[in-house]
Amino acid sequence: MTTTLFDAALGHPDQQANILAAVRQERLPHAFLFTGPEGCGKEAFAIGVAALLNAAGPTLDGDPQAEKIRHLQHPDVQFVMPTPARSNVKDEELQAALREKAANPYRRTAFGGKNTFIGIDTIRELKRESSFSLYEGKRKVFILSEAERMRVEAANALLKLLEEPPPNLVLILVSAGLHRILPTIKSRCQILRFARLPEADLVRILSRHLPREAPDRIAVVARLSGFNLKRAFDFLDQDVLALRDTAIDFLRKVVLINRPHELMQIVEPLTAKRDLADARLVLWFLTLWFQDILHLRSAGDGETPLYNADQRETLRKFLNFTANADIAAMVDDLAAARGALDDPRNLNPQLVMTTLALTLHRRLKR
Repeated sequence: MTTTLFDAALGHPDQQANILAAVRQERLPHAFLFTGPEGCGKEAFAIGVAALLNAAGPTLDGDPQAEKIRHLQHPDVQFVMPTPARSNVKDEELQAALREKAANPYRRTAFGGKNTFIGIDTIRELKRESSFSLYEGKRKVFILSEAERMRVEAANALLKLLEEPPPNLVLILVSAGLHRILPTIKSRCQILRFARLPEADLVRILSRHLPREAPDRIAVVARLSGFNLKRAFDFLDQDVLALRDTAIDFLRKVVLINRPHELMQIVEPLTAKRDLADARLVLWFLTLWFQDILHLRSAGDGETPLYNADQRETLRKFLNFTANADIAAMVDDLAAARGALDDPRNLNPQLVMTTLALTLHRRLKR
């Protein structure tokens, strides 16, 4: 497949080639569904497609229509994201979120922990907008980010637009949860699948948006994010490397559990916060740690790509210590602990973390 690109900065060359081929052959579908793991750049790619469909030529550099679309300021392009209920959010917050998305389409959009969704009023507004003539572009493009978070009545309303789309409209649904999209909607979209961006692309994007950040830290965080751009930007906003050190220290004390008070000195602060964010991150880093151990076991040391590549020597020592341990079972234990922390019926997160420590101790000592 050709690797002709319309925007090299977006990556995903095969997907770019597919879009360009559809445009050149005049076989563009009226609706796309971009699906793939969270943080692989699908929203940025969708904005790039909107720019391509309205630009004067096949390249976007310097094109005035493309520039307006990249800034989400084009009257024929609508970018829709899950938001709180109208009664629970101010217009200024919505506009600020849109400006942030325009400035960095790879970042997570948050509304202070409020419940967010795509409601029927939003879809009705899109349907009304779709009936208007073009303002200045070649096509109307409506992008629905996190489309799996549409409420049922909104999804049914969107279905009517998919069944009878105006000839100048292209809908782009973006979702990391394909299984949560109604089958009737999926059947009316051309599905384009995305994979994680390579590490070099992640580092390039992170460095472009955070030019003052130390390159070494960006490279470490890109791997610790699990190659998820949204998570990487989250991590660069906080001191996650200290939490990764806490996770490693937790593991050391799990091995030496004959000093329970030292273990509790770690568990108690992790479970003290109401949102349990630190506890969840420690479980995330422990999972990556054990996955690295599995990689080293199966592929040997050499140049095995690791999430914790900056801790290769410590991983080697830990691998020697756990030669007979059931690492895969411990990864399952961590997944179960994450599920328990996420369960709203769980009223004792400290017990979850302590039980996990005892379980890991038994497996490591076996």
